[in-house]
Amino acid sequence: MKYLIPSALTALALVSAPTDTFAAGKGAKNCPPGLAKKTPACVPPGLAKKGGYAIGDHVYDPDYVILRNGDRVIFEGREYTVVDTTSGTILRRGNDSYRLPRDRSSDYVRIGDNLIKVDRQTKEVIELIRLADLILG
Repeated sequence: MKYLIPSALTALALVSAPTDTFAAGKGAKNCPPGLAKKTPACVPPGLAKKGGYAIGDHVYDPDYVILRNGDRVIFEGREYTVVDTTSGTILRRGNDSYRLPRDRSSDYVRIGDNLIKVDRQTKEVIELIRLADLILG
């Protein structure tokens, strides 16, 4: 009986607490806290783009990484090292080297496991990189 009164008071306090306290994680769009932290924000997982970019898209992903000399990247399930970026980006794995053609107006970026060539100024996707393209051409 002595525990009934404190637990009843706790229950009453929770019921009478302002709802703003529990809705603090929601933004102006009434987005649940779990979706607010996702990228893109407030988009359910089934509707979000699954890392797919098309030529002409603009890269707004804050997690993209410009490839730099010495970086290690996982590309199509294999680890490569970026060896040289002065005359063109080279991916090396063991004795194999793959050159990514470069011009002064573009960068190669990594988003997750995707390599994408983007315009340096506009961040527009110029080319989607596939290992097969590097081997054949």
